Amino acid sequence: MRAIAVSEIGGKPTLADLPVPSPGPGEVLVRMTAASLNPVDMSVADGLLSLPTTRPLVLGTDGVGTVVEVGAAVTGFAPGDVVHGQFFDAPLGRGTFADYAVIAASPSHGALRRVPDGLSAEIAAALPTAGMTALGVVEYLGLGPGRSILIVGATGGVGVFAVQLAAARGAEVVATARADADEWIRGLGASQTIDYSANDVAEVVRKSHPDGVDVFLDLTRDRDRFGTYSTVVRDGGFAISATNTASPELLASERITVINYMMEDKPGLLARITDEAAAGRIRVPVERTIALEQVPDALARYAVGGARGKTVVLI
Repeated sequence: MRAIAVSEIGGKPTLADLPVPSPGPGEVLVRMTAASLNPVDMSVADGLLSLPTTRPLVLGTDGVGTVVEVGAAVTGFAPGDVVHGQFFDAPLGRGTFADYAVIAASPSHGALRRVPDGLSAEIAAALPTAGMTALGVVEYLGLGPGRSILIVGATGGVGVFAVQLAAARGAEVVATARADADEWIRGLGASQTIDYSANDVAEVVRKSHPDGVDVFLDLTRDRDRFGTYSTVVRDGGFAISATNTASPELLASERITVINYMMEDKPGLLARITDEAAAGRIRVPVERTIALEQVPDALARYAVGGARGKTVVLI
């Protein structure tokens, strides 16, 4: 089968010809239709996650496809089911940037569900990790009317969902976005935007919110910037990193609550965010679609930043 893989940790992703994997007990084999890019894909390739991996290491975290084979003790799924989810269980390296991928089918080990009628393959592939992360953060915070949130990295995959989900709950959303994305991100629910390329974000927030914002959600990977922006959070507020950026010193803060967010109850989050999309309550902005062989170049560009929505891989 075709697959985008690295032969060793830290290697460059390339298009490879690999054997079709076989599902083990509790797993299903999926013929992939589409996948989507996430920042975690390169973290897997670079060995930044403390989880066991396979060799070669096939990349790709999110995807949609058709079940073609089920392993022993699998219940709830059968060949022919169209499913989507987060293909992120140990060992890492059996990813979705391939013609076939295996995933745990047990709710205690994987995040997999049938695709609702009417949900396109592109949307189903783009939704899982970014949507689940955004929903988990928003639910954890209990955002609602009268609360404010600064979202840095608002135009990326997680950001576009976080903006919509926070705004839908009545929160005031302040989003960082370049000038050419201002109207677009406001259309998703942001009430204020800050062009980070032309302004001091912290200074602008202090002027518009002299008492501080209730929440700062960081979706980038700049530890120093996370520390700086945390200073605009009011006493008793929250500073949350979805990329494990908060330093031990900040995590020990007594003035605000600082968190490196980790998802819990992934099957539940996948079910709820999928229902939101299927009902039309959130938009799933797909920036572009690419072919499988274009993934290595797309990952390299993705690492630079500046994404607007999701990139979907048609397989």
